[in-house]
Amino acid sequence: MDPLDPFKPPGPQQPGQQPGQQPGQPPQAPQAHQAPQYGQPGPPMSGQHPAYHPYQQFPGYPAPPAVPTVNGFSVASLISGIVCCLPPLGLVFGLIGLRQINRRGQRGRGLAITGIVLSAVSTLLVTLFFATGAANDFWKGFKDGVEEVASYRTVADLDKGDCYDLPGAGDKDGTEVSEIKIIDCDRPHEAEITGGFKLTGYKDYPGEETLVPVAELRCEEIDFAYAMDVWALPDSMEPYYYFPTSESWKQGDRRVSCGYSTSKNVKTTGSVRRDASTLNEDQIAYLKAENDVLRAGFRLPEDDFPAAAHLYRAWAKGTSGDLAASAKALRGHAWQGDVRKTALQRADQFDAARAHWDKAAKATGEEAFWDHVYSADEALKVDTEVALRTALKGLETTPPPAPEERA
Repeated sequence: MDPLDPFKPPGPQQPGQQPGQQPGQPPQAPQAHQAPQYGQPGPPMSGQHPAYHPYQQFPGYPAPPAVPTVNGFSVASLISGIVCCLPPLGLVFGLIGLRQINRRGQRGRGLAITGIVLSAVSTLLVTLFFATGAANDFWKGFKDGVEEVASYRTVADLDKGDCYDLPGAGDKDGTEVSEIKIIDCDRPHEAEITGGFKLTGYKDYPGEETLVPVAELRCEEIDFAYAMDVWALPDSMEPYYYFPTSESWKQGDRRVSCGYSTSKNVKTTGSVRRDASTLNEDQIAYLKAENDVLRAGFRLPEDDFPAAAHLYRAWAKGTSGDLAASAKALRGHAWQGDVRKTALQRADQFDAARAHWDKAAKATGEEAFWDHVYSADEALKVDTEVALRTALKGLETTPPPAPEERA
């Protein structure tokens, strides 16, 4: 077959001879030809055959008539009619589209009419929406929905100062929590975050036995720094914290969130925040000295005295050191006026209590040990503390109830 004339019968061909190859000539290698450009003739061809022109119309067949275009305003009218928040535009676009369609002979009349109808209905609905006050209800519901979603946070995202209700039924022992709803602290709530810290130094999940002591010690420091005036804490509130579970640990959770929570089904109002940002220098100096002594009492050993007498004596020795440091801090602060007299009186009481704790640290018997501890407690007069708090102004002056009297 002649590649230039598919209707020309092929001539005789020798074995192994390529089409178009003359006998005795070597085979021809393929040659590259530049592709013809649209609307221009291709490369000249041998023989009597004319060059082909791409997309050339054959004689006798006229070109088909041009298809009318779709009017753009008719499309815009339909879209605006569907999008109910733009109904007036749909009416305007539809009317303009109909005029242009009639004048220019374009397509899209059905689109324009549909857009006009939809826009008219949407305009009526929007008018009723605002006239009946439904708009206010809509935006209020929308705003409430957004705030509802934004109020939920994961435990790892809790921030210092966040107030919330305890998840579930309020059971705080062993409850696994993923999300918590944040509440304005001025509204009734059950818990408040005082801060948190990131666990470091553990490659694998260390287990609750390891995490609980670490969380308690670090959260104690964070709690006292956040709520320095412990007398201002509601009677029902106690320290509370979240730490990672084995499952959340696998997902990269290393956050311990510290705070206070109320007893089950009890709510409180207002923040317990009384930190350095809300207190003056005199109040901070006094509360720090007083809280260091209070925290020393938390070091009470868990075992009974007969089984851990050496731990009790070490506890007594440590408490004596804390009292000495607090007395020194009170004497070293630059108090003004009558506050100085009462602060020095409190420092003397710290020294008196320290002397009894020194004796407890040397006691060999359990009865003698506790006798010295009780004497140390009696040396700290509540009346002096109330007087000093009153002189400093702005601090809580009502002593908290004893632990057995709390709600």
